[in-house]
Amino acid sequence: MTSSMGSQARKGGAAMPIGIAFVLGTAGVAVTLWLAWMALTSESVPIVGTARTALIAIAIIGMAACAVGGIGQAPIIGWAHPITIFGIVVGVLALLLAGAGLFGWDALVRPAAGVVPLGATIAATTERLAIGLLAALIAMKWIVGIPLALLVNQR
Repeated sequence: MTSSMGSQARKGGAAMPIGIAFVLGTAGVAVTLWLAWMALTSESVPIVGTARTALIAIAIIGMAACAVGGIGQAPIIGWAHPITIFGIVVGVLALLLAGAGLFGWDALVRPAAGVVPLGATIAATTERLAIGLLAALIAMKWIVGIPLALLVNQR
């Protein structure tokens, strides 16, 4: 292996360019937040139908956005970097919240009943509480993605 190839491997040459990754990740975040808002403020969610299918869609789209704009950039900054570790921890929490909503683990999400914004006539179901908490995690993870993008761009 030549030194230029080694240098490129250390810089994570296989990762998607950060500008494209950030834009695609941001688009995914926007879609998840829109779905969450619709699920929290109305009985029927456009395109996906119910709060349960919205939760599934939010989890899938959120994971895809993270794969493109977040964890996909980890090889560049390193797996032991604090931003990478933070992203992994928040990702595991997000999966736990999605599981709580899908499997009815009410005890995990019920403490957020007074915090998650719901429409006036919308019941605070386990699924909707999980959606609200998951949306907050997705937004937080996107905010942390901004310094990640800047850091990756410098390398």
